[in-house]
Amino acid sequence: MKKIAFVGNFQFNCGSSNTLLGYVKAGRVLGYDIRASEFGCIDNIIRTAVPVAGKDWKADLLVIVYESYPFLSETDIDLICKIVPRKNRILIDPDGKYLKPIYCGADTNHPAADSYGFWTSLYDSLSDVILQPFLGSDFLYFGIDSQVSDLSRLNKNFDLIYVGNNWYRWNDMSALITAVSPIRTKLKRIALIGRYWSGDQMQGFENATGSDPDFLKKNHVEVYKSAPYGQVEKTMSRGKMHPILIRPILNEMGFVTPRMFETFAADTVPLIPNYFRRANELYGDEVFHLTVSQDPAAKILEILENYPKYRDISLKIAKKLRRKHSYEVRIRQLLDLV
Repeated sequence: MKKIAFVGNFQFNCGSSNTLLGYVKAGRVLGYDIRASEFGCIDNIIRTAVPVAGKDWKADLLVIVYESYPFLSETDIDLICKIVPRKNRILIDPDGKYLKPIYCGADTNHPAADSYGFWTSLYDSLSDVILQPFLGSDFLYFGIDSQVSDLSRLNKNFDLIYVGNNWYRWNDMSALITAVSPIRTKLKRIALIGRYWSGDQMQGFENATGSDPDFLKKNHVEVYKSAPYGQVEKTMSRGKMHPILIRPILNEMGFVTPRMFETFAADTVPLIPNYFRRANELYGDEVFHLTVSQDPAAKILEILENYPKYRDISLKIAKKLRRKHSYEVRIRQLLDLV
């Protein structure tokens, strides 16, 4: 198999669009032709950076990534089933829709009564291979760029930065900002880069995208628009430290996220939340040194005052991730499944 098409909702500033780029780059290294498929949604920015396959492109493997909403029309589903054999279709379920309803506070994988039945029926109509990126599974879908970019020369404009959208992240972020208030004068600039941090909300998903801009202003937190496509890790590297925040329901299910890998690909020190119970399974025992304990202010101050030590720990973990979780490894794992 040499031709692989990814079908998904690929918008440059949301979802796993950066993951798509990781697969495309790794495909070039391995000699595979990997493209985004016109069956999905592809914005104009991504179209300039990633090859696009028309609906008539004869892919050897079709990978359907269902995030957010059911973007495929019945006509497109019928056409997919007609031109791509079922054995050559794989479905990725990064939101846990193929699991029965699970709740974590106000967050859930199935917000509507008929959601579970709808999604399982849809997935079963498309593929026999349905993969979820939970720790302990054979295929995590998300990965890390194997190419080590020299990002160390970038200016560290911020002591603390977070690159990503506010999607069930406000509670974590506001708690962190509150926790570092005793050492705020010792921290330089703090920045949030992404959508839904400035009070704007997604209609119908107010609980997921709610924020308090007055709180951010009071605590001197700067907010900027989303990072340019393909520059997520570079943007992260503008900060000395970068927290890894996990949506509650994904943490409850044990799912991995793109930021769990991308943050270690950047030249920054990742801050691991103490509620990430399976962090050792992914990163190894060294991650203990990067875990924010019950006293975040003390831990963050310790990192700032001993920055080369913690940067070396981060680099060591990143090196291990590149051996086990590069996108080249992911492509080989994917092909072993069909």
